[in-house]
Amino acid sequence: MTEDYIQIMIESLEKKLAVLDRVAELNTRQLEASSVQPFDTEKYDEIMEEKGRLIDEINTLDEGFTSTYDLVKDEVNANPALYRDKVLKLQELVRKAVDKGVEVEVQEKRNKNSLEASIAMSRKALRQKRVSQNVALQYYKSSQKINNVDPQLMDKKK
Repeated sequence: MTEDYIQIMIESLEKKLAVLDRVAELNTRQLEASSVQPFDTEKYDEIMEEKGRLIDEINTLDEGFTSTYDLVKDEVNANPALYRDKVLKLQELVRKAVDKGVEVEVQEKRNKNSLEASIAMSRKALRQKRVSQNVALQYYKSSQKINNVDPQLMDKKK
């Protein structure tokens, strides 16, 4: 029975690694989406929604792993030699999951910085557009005044 639970934990970690790989792929797509100008909010939102679903899946896998571990930890601690190979496999998978988690975290920070830079560029472009529009409006108003002859210059004698 305990070996079955340990096998379930191994499968859970393997699924988690696969999901983390998909999150890493989405992070790459997210970085590309935030680097392109003009910024496509719909594409970025789609990626974020998909990542949200994957993160929920990771949380579910983690909860299942933890509850299964709680069921078998006493038996495994009491008979470590009996489960040695499976425990070594679990340890290897946990290390891989932690490494992949750190990699994803680094990608997330990079994506955050890229998004902030993209937003700053969009704000700058918008500000420049407003300034250009104001300058054009002022030029138009000024040119209208030039064509208008003031009435003081007209001869008032009859």
